[in-house]
Amino acid sequence: MTVSSPLVQTGLIAHRGASKYWPENSLESVKAAAEMGVFWIETDVQATADNHLVMFHDMELDRTSNGSGFVALNDLATIRKLDYGSWMAPEFSGLQVPTLREFIGTICDLGLNLQLELKETKGHEHELVDLVCDELEAHWPADTASKIFISGFSERCLRRVRERMPKMPLALALACVPRNPDQLAAEAGVQIIHVNDAFVDAEALETIATSSVEFGVATVNDPLRARQLLEAGVQQVLTDDPLLFANSPTMATAGRPRPG
Repeated sequence: MTVSSPLVQTGLIAHRGASKYWPENSLESVKAAAEMGVFWIETDVQATADNHLVMFHDMELDRTSNGSGFVALNDLATIRKLDYGSWMAPEFSGLQVPTLREFIGTICDLGLNLQLELKETKGHEHELVDLVCDELEAHWPADTASKIFISGFSERCLRRVRERMPKMPLALALACVPRNPDQLAAEAGVQIIHVNDAFVDAEALETIATSSVEFGVATVNDPLRARQLLEAGVQQVLTDDPLLFANSPTMATAGRPRPG
């Protein structure tokens, strides 16, 4: 069964921007991904101790900044003072952790589309969702051509998004392909399921091929593997490398909109 009208009508989603080349989730990583020809950006959002929203994947600051401790236990002013780039290479020194509002502005200015993944602190799921929904309602332009969907591993978070923003497309992130994706998607109220490539074997691909659910696979940085997944019925692969298909004539348009 083929998904009749997938939300993501391209083969690639840039995982945290052009994160192979620039520090992940930075505005510079987004701009680089746009220059490389992709139209969808995946990013991560979480709340600070003083209820601001920042684009940060890990729950702790240590790996991708010169800070330490949990994002949720630091206020925005502290996080904004951190170096968000030198962990990757000295030439990226001085980059700043962006806020969700800044990220939205960059996405829409560049004519990109956004997958916004919720990174909740367990026990504060509704607090994060309410902050995100408030920000989107206030600052995602109503007249923009850019598309957006919200994803996450927490069904509690996704249910809250559904309460707050009934028309928002949702994606449930899982480790592996469920035995009955259509039933799970209906129960969870989502249109898209994302899974980890390590768990996608031949049997999983058969399940995907017979499902009406839109599927994405993360994180895929091998062009041969990405081609196999897309040809087997996966709608999108998340990759750190927006140039994944740059040297592949048969897949050169994978980052661009498909007709219809």
